[in-house]
Amino acid sequence: MTDQEKILLLNVEFKVKQIIARNETLKEEKRQLLEKTKDLEETLNQLRKENQLLEQKYENLKLAKMLIASEDETKDAKSRIQKIVREIDKCIALLNK
Repeated sequence: MTDQEKILLLNVEFKVKQIIARNETLKEEKRQLLEKTKDLEETLNQLRKENQLLEQKYENLKLAKMLIASEDETKDAKSRIQKIVREIDKCIALLNK
């Protein structure tokens, strides 16, 4: 083998070792990214569950607020009816005179 061929062979060996080292680095990076992806998916699932609970609580709150408003409206309606009944009683009393 000539010196030039030895140099080329050493060059090829060096480049192969560089490629192998880069491959190992990329494998480790891939493993870390897959782990991070898994963690992020777990976090996303937790946030989705929390969001569902908050949406359910919000709907319950809206329903409770509607019921409270309905109770207030019922009280107002009762007082208006009582007022009308009193006015009718006054009218009947005036007619009976």
